[in-house]
Amino acid sequence: MDKIDNVHPGSKWVFDGEVAGCFANMLERSIPDYRSMRSLVEEIGNDYIRAGTAVIDIGCSTGLAVEPFIRRYGDSCRFLLIDNAPAMAETCKERFADCAGHVNVICGDVWNATLPKRSASLILSVLSLQFMPTAYRLAIIKTVYDSLAGGGAFVFVEKIAGTDLDDEMVKLYYDMKRQNGYSDDQIMSKRRSLENVLSPLTPAWNEDMLRAAGFGKVEMFWRCLNFCGWVAVK
Repeated sequence: MDKIDNVHPGSKWVFDGEVAGCFANMLERSIPDYRSMRSLVEEIGNDYIRAGTAVIDIGCSTGLAVEPFIRRYGDSCRFLLIDNAPAMAETCKERFADCAGHVNVICGDVWNATLPKRSASLILSVLSLQFMPTAYRLAIIKTVYDSLAGGGAFVFVEKIAGTDLDDEMVKLYYDMKRQNGYSDDQIMSKRRSLENVLSPLTPAWNEDMLRAAGFGKVEMFWRCLNFCGWVAVK
């Protein structure tokens, strides 16, 4: 069992060095249908990346989501990776130390970052926007839209708030975590630590924000329990 699975009672969730060290394992055990989601993100991204353009990952964490694209397109694209957690950004820099010439990792808040205008073919936000202030999210998505070139795609994966059957979705989610080795105490401690840190929105709210930002083509490409993925094309 990873040390990070034992969240101290009453403590708030922090993306520190402990989390960075076991992040991949933690995601695989905590996100339902995780491998399918990752595979679809990669497959969709490959359909939109164009040589000579920028690829941006907002909330890049340790670089897991963007890594397949850097390894495949590193010589033909410019990569901008942003995360506001120093430990995550540092781990991401170490992961791509051999790609320093075309990968720029920034530690800071995305709403304060300057993104290139109309020059990105692909922008990722994989399990990231849910940790950002709700009041900032539409403005962030508008910035994403402005950064994309025509025909570019925003791939957006989030934990969601349920509606009519939220209790059932949560029950099934916790059952999955138990099957992956989490105890009831660990599940509840993690839930408490994420209160007021992770703020999920309903699928409809997320889709409304994408359309309000300017995206005319929005499609949910993946859903499992209380997690969803969308692709929005400019």
